[in-house]
This record gives sequence, structure tokens and C-alpha cells, in this order.
Amino acid sequence: MNPIDPRRQFDWKFPATLNNVEQVCSGALKVLEKYSLHKKDQFAVELLLREAINNAFMHGCHRDPLLFFSCSLVISEKEVIIAVSDEGTGFDWRRKPESLPKSSCESGRGLCIYSIYANSIIYNDGGNCVTLTRIFNQGDKGE
Repeated sequence: MNPIDPRRQFDWKFPATLNNVEQVCSGALKVLEKYSLHKKDQFAVELLLREAINNAFMHGCHRDPLLFFSCSLVISEKEVIIAVSDEGTGFDWRRKPESLPKSSCESGRGLCIYSIYANSIIYNDGGNCVTLTRIFNQGDKGE
């Protein structure tokens, strides 16, 4: 196995504040702009990234600036891997929601978004770290 080219791995770790959520998202999007991604892949990666970071901030860290969240991107010719973790207690990811959230709900869409736009979803045992893989030029899994 080849080691990861450090120029293609990007890491952020910040206290859980809304400003830092935006800083990580903006920084990651600047990194992604350097790659010629298909529009569907660009949209999917941005959506997955923002959803995972927002979940870490809101649900994992409960917006507590004394807790930290981190994000890493690993980009290759074929895929992007997004890993987001937080210092929260985690959640039981093994329990699947019984139905899709109503369109009027302001939260609860994360797992659905992950399942539509990520080719792989892996949680750590504690439920406070998610690793999402998006394989490029594959469209949505349903296409």
C-alpha cells in the first residue's frame, strides 16, 4: 500500500463554533476547486461535507465551543474520503430511522443524504466519527 501524498490530505480541527464550521467548509471547498470534478460529484462532496460537519457541530458537540470537531479530506483521482469526528458522546448509528423525515423538518436528513450521495458510509463504534467516500464520475447511486 502506498503512503498518502500529503499534498492530497487536508486536516482541520477547531472548537465547535458556527464560525469554525464555515471556516472548515470554505477551506475544504477551496481545496476541491483545484480538482476538475464533475458537477454532480462537486455537489455531492460539498453536501456530504457540510452535512457531516454540521452534524458534528450541532448534534455531537451540541454547539459547545469547549468541544472540538475535526475534518479530514483525502483526495485521489478516483474518489474523495471525508472523515468528520467530534468530542461528543456519539449516537447509535445501528438504529435506522423507520421513515424519511417530513419535508417540513429542519433536521434528521443526514443519514438519508449520506445514503444517497456517499458510496461508502463507515461509523466508528462510538458513533462520533463518520467516514464518507464518494467515488467520482459515478453519479448518484440510484442513477
